[in-house]
Amino acid sequence: MEQQVERAVDTTFGSAEKVKVQTADALEEAARKLREMSMTAKGEDIKAVLNETGVKIDKLKAEMGQKVEPVHDFVVEHPFMSIAIAAGAGLLIGALLVRRD
Repeated sequence: MEQQVERAVDTTFGSAEKVKVQTADALEEAARKLREMSMTAKGEDIKAVLNETGVKIDKLKAEMGQKVEPVHDFVVEHPFMSIAIAAGAGLLIGALLVRRD
């Protein structure tokens, strides 16, 4: 059970980081395209870039939703264990931060 939780958390955090990077890349690409357009660019061109970016972000949101689902299911099925894990993680992080000072 513990290994299953660790695997789900590791997978979700890794996926979240990947989605964050992909979202940033999509936004940077949109910003680059908009900068490259001249001031006389047509509204349709700008809308096309924004729509393309919106589609990419929606795709990434859907992908992230699929990655988070196993963790959500675990929390719903084991609420007290989830609270204990979160409290333990909080204590560990707090202890590490106190030691740094």
